[in-house]
Amino acid sequence: MPLRSQPPEDAAGALPPHFCFGTAELSVPDQQLRLAGVPVALGGRAFALLCVLITHRDRVVSKNELLERVWAGLVVEENNLQVQISTLRRLLGAQVIATVPGRGYRFMATLAGDAPAAPLPAPADLATPAGNLPARVPELYGREVELAAVQALLEHAPLVSVVGPGGIGKTHLALAVAQAQRQHHPDGVWLVALAAQDGGALLPTLVAQAMRLTLPNHQPLLDELVAALQPRHMLLVLDNCEHLLPAVCALLARLFSDAPGVQVLLTSQERLKLPGEQVYRLAPLAVPLDAGDPGAADYGALRLLVERVRALQPGFVLQPAQLPPAIDICRQLDGLALAIELAAARVPLLGLQGVRDRLGERFRVLTSGTRLAPARHQTLQAALDWSHSLLSADEKTVYRRLGVFAGAFSMATAQALASDAQIDAWAVLEHLSALVDKSLVLAEGEPEPRLRLLESTRAHAQAQLAAAGEAQAWQTRHAACIRTLAERAVRERDTHALRADMPNVRSAFAWACGPEGDAATAVSLATAPAVLLAVDGAVTEALDRLLAVEPLVDARLPDDLAALFWQWLGRLGVEGRLPSTRCIAALERAIDLFTRLGNRRHLHACMRHLAEARIATGDWPKARSALQAAQAMEDAHWPVADVMRRLRVEALLYAHAGLLHQGLETAQRALDIAGAAHIERYQMVLLDDIARMHLDLGNASEAEQRFRALAGQARRTANGGLTLSHALSGLVAALTARGEFDAALAAADEAVPLLRRCGIFLARADVLACLMARRRSHDSAMRLLGAADRFRAACGSSRDVTESRCRDQALALSEAACPAQKVRQWQAEGAAASDDELAGLVTAARAEAIRR
Repeated sequence: MPLRSQPPEDAAGALPPHFCFGTAELSVPDQQLRLAGVPVALGGRAFALLCVLITHRDRVVSKNELLERVWAGLVVEENNLQVQISTLRRLLGAQVIATVPGRGYRFMATLAGDAPAAPLPAPADLATPAGNLPARVPELYGREVELAAVQALLEHAPLVSVVGPGGIGKTHLALAVAQAQRQHHPDGVWLVALAAQDGGALLPTLVAQAMRLTLPNHQPLLDELVAALQPRHMLLVLDNCEHLLPAVCALLARLFSDAPGVQVLLTSQERLKLPGEQVYRLAPLAVPLDAGDPGAADYGALRLLVERVRALQPGFVLQPAQLPPAIDICRQLDGLALAIELAAARVPLLGLQGVRDRLGERFRVLTSGTRLAPARHQTLQAALDWSHSLLSADEKTVYRRLGVFAGAFSMATAQALASDAQIDAWAVLEHLSALVDKSLVLAEGEPEPRLRLLESTRAHAQAQLAAAGEAQAWQTRHAACIRTLAERAVRERDTHALRADMPNVRSAFAWACGPEGDAATAVSLATAPAVLLAVDGAVTEALDRLLAVEPLVDARLPDDLAALFWQWLGRLGVEGRLPSTRCIAALERAIDLFTRLGNRRHLHACMRHLAEARIATGDWPKARSALQAAQAMEDAHWPVADVMRRLRVEALLYAHAGLLHQGLETAQRALDIAGAAHIERYQMVLLDDIARMHLDLGNASEAEQRFRALAGQARRTANGGLTLSHALSGLVAALTARGEFDAALAAADEAVPLLRRCGIFLARADVLACLMARRRSHDSAMRLLGAADRFRAACGSSRDVTESRCRDQALALSEAACPAQKVRQWQAEGAAASDDELAGLVTAARAEAIRR
């Protein structure tokens, strides 16, 4: 059924009921068009559009006016108007409705009883729209928000600057904005490309030439240009201004003073800092997180890559298997439009996988751009060389030194690293500001922004550092700065700062362990972040770092650093990550060193850690002795947080010894102290302990509620990874005990990756084995049990009450259901299986449950 749209009224009131022109007759009351007396099907929008054009046939009707009258109250694309115009021309003849470029449409037929319509301007005047924009503007990908934002700024500002790094897509965005703005500027939209210009003296001439203006040449060119533009209402687009900023500023200052009808949109790597300037800093194209994102294909970076490949290989379709390397290309190139286009040009030869694998050589791979691009955009190297050439000597020095950073960094750290006898910290601050202004360094986040180089920019800065023969010196300086930062963050318990700088910690650690590295720096960078990594759940990573530097811990290392190393090696090795005997030996070495150093607080901590390691072996008298030694150190002024931590280990001792009610009472005392002192992390640790004790007591429902609440809290906490792994494994045990096997399996599927990251997957294998046996998956249950037995024998740690109960149940159920020979075979296979194979048992069971 055709859309019925009420025809608008004319200026005098109601529309006349009938119009006739040529063989056409228009009946307004019936909303019907007849051609030679034959009714013609015409949609409501087309009918209303024709009525507006006929009613205002004495003038050109703008596109905006037509959209407002025919689609009143609706937001529609301009192509809706073009579709309806095409429909009318097809029915009535192309000559009935004329297009007036840059202005709108006009009805040209003569109505019965009317005088002939006034002629349109001569064809020469209509050959091109007002302005000099290209006939076809490159399509934008993933820039819809940016397009709307820049247009919104232009509604109120005389000057809008689109600012960003070279190759990010500023020109394409500016052209799209300019195209959309044509109807708002009676005297046109004029583009002036400045990339190829070497100096600013010719800027007035360049603008005049672009606008096809002939200046008298009797006065200074700037004066004549401003006088010519004074009466105009137009948009001037100045593209690639960064190397001509003084001349551009001088021109715009005059225009805004003497030619108020001129609006300016410009692109630059650096803002102008003029009064009234609105700056839109263009970000890279969005990149999907991974191939699992259902909307991955709609992200701007991926759309650009695919379309550019398709232009070279017609019919190219991104297959599911190609999605991961395509996303990885876009991510490694930071969503930088130029780099993605250059990468796409290599896909026909190398394939997506081949391009991804060669991005380490990006300055050789990313070449051969379009011949229409400026020379500095023909290769990524050339684009960055161009930006680099615009820097002062000291800016270049600071820029190349920043290449040693990995990921984001703080302003203070950059000052500490980049300053020297020639460029002090305050000068570095000024140069950093200039580099941000010139879009070579990104400033992100609030209220204290962190700085970052795009990966391609970072690679370019590193190349400059190597060319200057300074790479070794500044890698050394970087490692020293990051060591200082990490040690200060630990002293001040500033986990936020340390977490933010972990990419730099990892990079500095890798260098310090290398042939040109430094042993003390390597040990410090393994030790200082250990607690943060562990709490976040990356216990395996933290422990691997400590084990990697263990050979460097010798008599040449300062005692305080060695003591910290042994403390954290023993502390992180518990729960079976290292053999219990090795943990105990490491903690005893730390105790000896801290005793000699007179560091009582660390000595107290090591006594607590030693007690916990003794508990794991079942040696409760020695565990009690270590706790008594710690308690004896406490006096009225002893930090309450340490008392709370000691009580927590006492509660564990009671629980493992079977005194669960005393354990609950002691854990609650510790929890009250943690709550009063607002120590959130230890509150979560104690809540986990209490839930586990309820589970040991057989209170499965109570334990389930507590573990669910704790898991929810851990998910909302920035550093809750380790707690979440504990909570989920406890939840699996509680749900299994209650017979809720599907829910337990879902929790297990979530828990397994976290348990592996925390290094305690096999420590919880008994719980998983019990779940599998209760689900009658006896082969999986016995394989997990075989792995758990092997693990316990290797690490020398005993099972707690729940783990022992789970093991006994799993074994009893499987032995009752299966031949003894099969049970032993499965256990042997589990003892020899890899963690990947064992984790796959849980994943497969979960997938099967979902299919059912």
